[in-house]
Amino acid sequence: MAIVKGIFDGKTLRSLGPVHIDRPHYVQITIQEEVEPDEEERARRRERILSYAGSWLDLEDEMWAELQRTLERPTALFPERTISW
Repeated sequence: MAIVKGIFDGKTLRSLGPVHIDRPHYVQITIQEEVEPDEEERARRRERILSYAGSWLDLEDEMWAELQRTLERPTALFPERTISW
């Protein structure tokens, strides 16, 4: 058995140290505590979000209305979720 620290961002599990295993093993992942992003990471996230948000500012009314209708349409995956504007 080995203990390896890592970071899980919701999609990817990233090891913070070397893992010397040559065959498949079962693993158990325990989520311990949230990692506070440093200022650089916060700035990158903020820049990424604003780059997408700015692209929505120029939508014509008709395109905006179609986007709202699309988002309001129930999906097979989450039929109970709704959006209220």
